[in-house]
Amino acid sequence: MYSYDVVIHYGVPKHRDPVDLHVGLRLRLRRNMLGLSQDKLGSAIGVSFQMVQKYERGDCRVGASRLMKIAQSLDVPVSWFFEGFAGKDAKSMRVAEDKATLDEGMLHSKETMDLLKAYYTLPEKLRRNVLTMMKTMQDDKNGKDDEGA
Repeated sequence: MYSYDVVIHYGVPKHRDPVDLHVGLRLRLRRNMLGLSQDKLGSAIGVSFQMVQKYERGDCRVGASRLMKIAQSLDVPVSWFFEGFAGKDAKSMRVAEDKATLDEGMLHSKETMDLLKAYYTLPEKLRRNVLTMMKTMQDDKNGKDDEGA
């Protein structure tokens, strides 16, 4: 699933759990979206920047209480870290979502990051308007109209 799912730990290969890898990637994505350094996030949640690195790489599992602190610091619900997970246990972890499936690579592109950063610099009311406009454009592309909706 991920290109770095095995790490050498004290000379012994250690397989990383796909869920930990996914949560770590989502953590890094959101931290970068907000322009936070690992050091600033670590300070906000009470750990060192090295521990944030370990979380992001999936070397260390994020505990429930720590994940709550991270979610609060990054202004997302805890479920956000599990969105898009497609591992073998994905069905048992399904979160109610109303979105099209996204390619995981798309979330890590420079274009996506630039778009998200620009979006979050807008005031909340304007963000809602932009989102409504984008959904309308998507509906138009998919052949839906206001009369049929």
